[in-house]
Amino acid sequence: MQRYSLTERGKLLVAMLVVLFIVLPSIIIIILITTRDTTRDITPPISEPPGDVQQSSVEAGGTDSDLEDLDSSLTGPVEYDIEAGTLTFLYTPDQQTSIDSETNSLIGQLLTSPKNTDESKIAVEIPQLPDEETSKLTTVILNAFITHNVSVNDIVFFVYPPQSGAKTYEINVSFN
Repeated sequence: MQRYSLTERGKLLVAMLVVLFIVLPSIIIIILITTRDTTRDITPPISEPPGDVQQSSVEAGGTDSDLEDLDSSLTGPVEYDIEAGTLTFLYTPDQQTSIDSETNSLIGQLLTSPKNTDESKIAVEIPQLPDEETSKLTTVILNAFITHNVSVNDIVFFVYPPQSGAKTYEINVSFN
Protein backbone atom coordinates (compact mmCIF):
# COMPACT_ATOMS: atom_id res chain seq x y z
CA MET A 1 0.00 0.00 0.00
CA GLN A 2 1.34 3.40 -1.00
CA ARG A 3 1.06 6.44 1.22
CA TYR A 4 0.34 9.80 -0.27
CA SER A 5 1.54 13.01 1.30
CA LEU A 6 0.51 16.53 0.52
CA THR A 7 3.08 18.76 -1.07
CA GLU A 8 3.36 22.42 -0.20
CA ARG A 9 1.33 23.23 -3.30
CA GLY A 10 -1.37 20.76 -2.21
CA LYS A 11 -1.52 22.26 1.27
CA LEU A 12 -1.90 25.72 -0.23
CA LEU A 13 -4.73 24.46 -2.47
CA VAL A 14 -6.55 22.91 0.51
CA ALA A 15 -6.18 26.14 2.50
CA MET A 16 -7.58 28.18 -0.42
CA LEU A 17 -10.56 25.84 -0.74
CA VAL A 18 -11.29 26.13 2.99
CA VAL A 19 -11.25 29.92 2.71
CA LEU A 20 -13.36 29.88 -0.43
CA PHE A 21 -16.05 27.47 0.75
CA ILE A 22 -16.18 28.06 4.51
CA VAL A 23 -14.74 31.38 5.61
CA LEU A 24 -15.95 33.59 2.75
CA PRO A 25 -19.63 32.45 2.89
CA SER A 26 -19.56 32.84 6.68
CA ILE A 27 -18.36 36.43 6.38
CA ILE A 28 -21.02 37.21 3.75
CA ILE A 29 -23.79 35.75 5.92
CA ILE A 30 -22.61 37.72 8.96
CA ILE A 31 -22.56 40.95 6.94
CA LEU A 32 -26.06 40.31 5.56
CA ILE A 33 -27.48 39.57 9.01
CA THR A 34 -25.80 42.62 10.53
CA THR A 35 -27.02 44.90 7.74
CA ARG A 36 -30.59 43.60 7.95
CA ASP A 37 -30.80 44.21 11.69
CA THR A 38 -29.46 47.78 11.48
CA THR A 39 -31.89 48.64 8.68
CA ARG A 40 -34.83 47.75 10.92
CA ASP A 41 -33.48 49.89 13.75
CA ILE A 42 -32.93 52.93 11.50
CA THR A 43 -36.53 53.15 10.28
CA PRO A 44 -38.39 55.50 12.61
CA PRO A 45 -41.97 54.65 13.54
CA ILE A 46 -44.60 56.95 12.07
CA SER A 47 -47.30 58.08 14.45
CA GLU A 48 -49.48 59.92 11.98
CA PRO A 49 -53.05 58.83 11.26
CA PRO A 50 -53.66 56.50 8.30
CA GLY A 51 -54.32 58.12 4.97
CA ASP A 52 -52.55 61.37 5.87
CA VAL A 53 -50.17 61.17 2.93
CA GLN A 54 -49.91 64.93 2.35
CA GLN A 55 -48.67 65.42 5.90
CA SER A 56 -45.90 62.85 5.39
CA SER A 57 -44.96 64.54 2.10
CA VAL A 58 -44.45 67.83 3.90
CA GLU A 59 -42.48 66.14 6.68
CA ALA A 60 -40.27 64.41 4.10
CA GLY A 61 -39.24 67.76 2.66
CA GLY A 62 -41.96 68.06 0.04
CA THR A 63 -44.73 70.61 -0.22
CA ASP A 64 -48.49 70.32 0.05
CA SER A 65 -48.78 70.57 -3.72
CA ASP A 66 -46.29 67.74 -4.44
CA LEU A 67 -49.03 65.17 -4.82
CA GLU A 68 -51.37 67.48 -6.70
CA ASP A 69 -48.76 68.38 -9.34
CA LEU A 70 -47.88 64.78 -10.24
CA ASP A 71 -48.66 63.39 -13.65
CA SER A 72 -51.23 60.66 -12.93
CA SER A 73 -49.73 58.48 -15.67
CA LEU A 74 -46.51 58.27 -13.63
CA THR A 75 -48.03 57.40 -10.26
CA GLY A 76 -50.85 55.46 -8.71
CA PRO A 77 -52.42 52.01 -8.92
CA VAL A 78 -52.12 49.91 -12.07
CA GLU A 79 -53.68 46.64 -10.93
CA TYR A 80 -55.58 45.67 -7.79
CA ASP A 81 -57.19 42.37 -6.75
CA ILE A 82 -58.29 42.09 -3.12
CA GLU A 83 -59.26 38.41 -3.44
CA ALA A 84 -55.84 37.48 -4.83
CA GLY A 85 -54.16 39.85 -2.37
CA THR A 86 -52.21 41.76 -5.02
CA LEU A 87 -51.56 45.42 -5.77
CA THR A 88 -49.34 46.94 -8.44
CA PHE A 89 -48.70 50.66 -8.49
CA LEU A 90 -46.40 53.09 -10.25
CA TYR A 91 -43.79 55.09 -8.40
CA THR A 92 -41.59 57.84 -9.84
CA PRO A 93 -38.77 58.66 -7.39
CA ASP A 94 -37.90 61.95 -9.14
CA GLN A 95 -41.44 63.24 -8.59
CA GLN A 96 -42.62 61.54 -5.39
CA THR A 97 -41.62 61.71 -1.75
CA SER A 98 -44.52 59.54 -0.61
CA ILE A 99 -47.13 57.20 -2.00
CA ASP A 100 -50.13 58.90 -3.57
CA SER A 101 -53.40 58.95 -1.61
CA GLU A 102 -55.24 56.52 -3.93
CA THR A 103 -52.50 53.89 -3.61
CA ASN A 104 -52.31 54.48 0.15
CA SER A 105 -56.05 53.88 0.40
CA LEU A 106 -55.75 50.66 -1.64
CA ILE A 107 -52.97 49.44 0.66
CA GLY A 108 -55.43 49.76 3.54
CA GLN A 109 -58.03 47.79 1.59
CA LEU A 110 -55.46 45.19 0.55
CA LEU A 111 -54.77 44.45 4.21
CA THR A 112 -58.35 43.15 4.50
CA SER A 113 -57.67 40.52 1.81
CA PRO A 114 -58.38 36.89 2.71
CA LYS A 115 -54.75 36.20 1.67
CA ASN A 116 -53.57 38.32 4.63
CA THR A 117 -53.36 35.69 7.37
CA ASP A 118 -51.46 35.66 10.66
CA GLU A 119 -48.70 33.58 9.04
CA SER A 120 -48.41 35.62 5.83
CA LYS A 121 -45.76 38.19 5.06
CA ILE A 122 -46.18 41.15 2.75
CA ALA A 123 -43.95 40.70 -0.29
CA VAL A 124 -42.95 43.95 -1.98
CA GLU A 125 -41.13 43.79 -5.31
CA ILE A 126 -39.06 46.89 -6.02
CA PRO A 127 -36.61 47.73 -8.81
CA GLN A 128 -32.87 47.36 -8.30
CA LEU A 129 -31.69 50.95 -7.91
CA PRO A 130 -28.59 52.64 -6.51
CA ASP A 131 -28.34 52.31 -2.71
CA GLU A 132 -29.51 55.86 -1.93
CA GLU A 133 -32.58 55.60 -4.16
CA THR A 134 -33.38 52.11 -2.81
CA SER A 135 -33.18 53.46 0.73
CA LYS A 136 -35.60 56.29 -0.08
CA LEU A 137 -38.01 53.95 -1.88
CA THR A 138 -38.06 51.36 0.90
CA THR A 139 -38.58 54.10 3.51
CA VAL A 140 -41.55 55.48 1.54
CA ILE A 141 -43.08 51.99 1.26
CA LEU A 142 -42.43 51.13 4.91
CA ASN A 143 -43.98 54.43 6.02
CA ALA A 144 -47.09 53.69 3.96
CA PHE A 145 -47.53 50.31 5.67
CA ILE A 146 -46.68 51.66 9.11
CA THR A 147 -49.53 54.19 8.78
CA HIS A 148 -51.79 51.12 8.49
CA ASN A 149 -50.27 49.60 11.65
CA VAL A 150 -48.27 46.94 9.80
CA SER A 151 -45.10 45.80 11.55
CA VAL A 152 -41.87 46.26 9.63
CA ASN A 153 -41.08 42.63 10.45
CA ASP A 154 -44.06 41.53 8.32
CA ILE A 155 -42.66 43.13 5.15
CA VAL A 156 -40.19 41.38 2.87
CA PHE A 157 -38.57 43.17 -0.08
CA PHE A 158 -37.64 41.47 -3.33
CA VAL A 159 -35.61 43.17 -6.04
CA TYR A 160 -36.13 42.91 -9.78
CA PRO A 161 -33.95 44.34 -12.59
CA PRO A 162 -35.63 47.46 -14.02
CA GLN A 163 -35.80 48.34 -17.68
CA SER A 164 -32.82 50.37 -18.84
CA GLY A 165 -33.43 54.11 -18.58
CA ALA A 166 -36.74 53.77 -16.73
CA LYS A 167 -37.74 56.64 -14.44
CA THR A 168 -41.12 55.22 -13.36
CA TYR A 169 -41.26 51.80 -11.75
CA GLU A 170 -43.92 49.22 -10.97
CA ILE A 171 -44.08 48.22 -7.31
CA ASN A 172 -45.78 44.84 -6.77
CA VAL A 173 -47.34 43.98 -3.40
CA SER A 174 -48.68 40.54 -2.50
CA PHE A 175 -48.97 38.15 0.44
CA ASN A 176 -46.64 35.17 0.94
